[in-house]
Amino acid sequence: MKGALLCLPCTVRTAYDIAVKATSDKEVQSKLVYETIKWLADDPNVLNDTPAAFHTYVQRLAKKITGNPDPFRELKKASNEIALRAVKVLEKECGRLGFKDSFRLAALGSICGNTIDFEVEEHRFSMNELEASLCACLKGDLAIDGMPNLIKALSKARKVVYLLDNAGEIVFDKFFIGRIIENFPVKVIAVVKEGPILNDATMEDAGQVGLREVAEVITTGNDHIGFDLEESSEELLTHIRTADLVIAKGQGNYESITEVENVFPKPIVYILRAKCSLVADKLGVPRNANIVKVIN
Repeated sequence: MKGALLCLPCTVRTAYDIAVKATSDKEVQSKLVYETIKWLADDPNVLNDTPAAFHTYVQRLAKKITGNPDPFRELKKASNEIALRAVKVLEKECGRLGFKDSFRLAALGSICGNTIDFEVEEHRFSMNELEASLCACLKGDLAIDGMPNLIKALSKARKVVYLLDNAGEIVFDKFFIGRIIENFPVKVIAVVKEGPILNDATMEDAGQVGLREVAEVITTGNDHIGFDLEESSEELLTHIRTADLVIAKGQGNYESITEVENVFPKPIVYILRAKCSLVADKLGVPRNANIVKVIN
């Protein structure tokens, strides 16, 4: 998915948000925002890149200018802690249902977890309201419902690569992965970021939520939002090439993998909340729609 004009103000806003999280020095904050604007203005081909790449560039620029390697670290920890409490609502609801309805609700729960995002234009999230928003979200539906095809693909698979997205959200992914390995004879390789980038999940977050209880956990080998083919480790690429199914979680993975689907084995399953209007338009759904889209 290529960038669009809306990505430009979104990227500048992200630069500001990162700046104020990274440092209290107003001059340094200003430098990051101005350098971001300069980069966007000076590159005539910038919109040929993906939105995920824009935000990756800004976060890396922020690390260089502010000297803060992980401005979202405390926010990620808090997200994980709150999600570990809120997921009990999902556990309770799924415990009342049979396999088909329970599995569907677990997938929806992982999508509801995708609302834990602090850097998407038009999207606002409050951790204080996570449990209430989760309960409301679980009453929703799928605008693109690929659950029958996902179940069919899992029944034939033996190895699944699950590309994770944000901290906090990974608690709900852990729950969904647990339902996958309980019901299908598969091994799941869960993939987090090698280094901190926005509030994306890293090994530290995986350890905090106990992700290894349900999956083998590896990293992308980089600190790029979503998936970047050139920067990915050979370990990740080998797992992707030998996978029977790839589950790509969140907008960043959708934005980036849609550009390189040809190098992925099929099926690919995109699971996300379409929080950005550009992503929603690309998918042909309203903003904030819940998506399970299977590419065969």
